[in-house]
Amino acid sequence: MAVTKTKLAKCIHHRVRLRPPARRFRGVTELRIMDDDWLVQETEDEQVRIRNIRTDHVAVLAFNQIREYVTDPKREFDGLRHGFLELKVQVFLRGPELVIEPRPSAAKVPAPKKTGAARKRKTS
Repeated sequence: MAVTKTKLAKCIHHRVRLRPPARRFRGVTELRIMDDDWLVQETEDEQVRIRNIRTDHVAVLAFNQIREYVTDPKREFDGLRHGFLELKVQVFLRGPELVIEPRPSAAKVPAPKKTGAARKRKTS
């Protein structure tokens, strides 16, 4: 289930890290991942606006693109609130451009079939 407006409205001005982190590119070359802080700026109707504090990229995410918000109390030493946004999408930073794409669903591995106990062969 996606997060609700009520829950995200309580997160205005929180610093969040994205899971999965945004992927960065220069041209076609993928750069190393930077686990940036994003500032939750506002919520409207069915979406939230977040801004990357380091790069100033702005992403507008629909609530159904966010799996969950969880706090990160270990980082709250500076008087600011911190957390994680677990996303159902992947954010890509390509120079000044920001692109949001759906993440592929994890393929469900079928449970192994139950079989009777293996019989030992008689040796002659």
